[in-house]
Amino acid sequence: MMKRRNFMGLFGAAIAAPLMPLPALGNAAGEVYAKSAMHGAILHAQARVSFSVWGLAKTLGVSVAQAETLMGDMAKRGILGPLQGTTHGGRWATSNILQKEMLGAVQAAKKAHQSATHQTSQKHYAEPDLGQLLAHLRGLCEKQGMTLHPRCAA
Repeated sequence: MMKRRNFMGLFGAAIAAPLMPLPALGNAAGEVYAKSAMHGAILHAQARVSFSVWGLAKTLGVSVAQAETLMGDMAKRGILGPLQGTTHGGRWATSNILQKEMLGAVQAAKKAHQSATHQTSQKHYAEPDLGQLLAHLRGLCEKQGMTLHPRCAA
């Protein structure tokens, strides 16, 4: 009975194997990435003139190795120019599919963010009027019988 069950399991696996999707092929290191990461990288390339492996990894939330694989695949497809640089995370490339309207939108968003940040950090508050506080303190001192220095009494 057990042998028949194993045979049926193997038979089912043999039938299902050709129907299974193939895994995404990466570089020689075997790094794979999701299709959504490729779509995000293409949008990234449409909005930026040049970008680095590290910046792409940070933007998409993938590992540096996956970002390098993505950029290598994009360069093979003609989406990017050839990869420049020698360090693992410090490689960069220029976009061949830059869309100027997306570039303008990204630059406008950055400018709006910078001006909003600058305005919140540069708030000017009115100087408080300490005259009433000092008058109150003088009154307390006089009630306690303290004498004030001639410069403070004025």
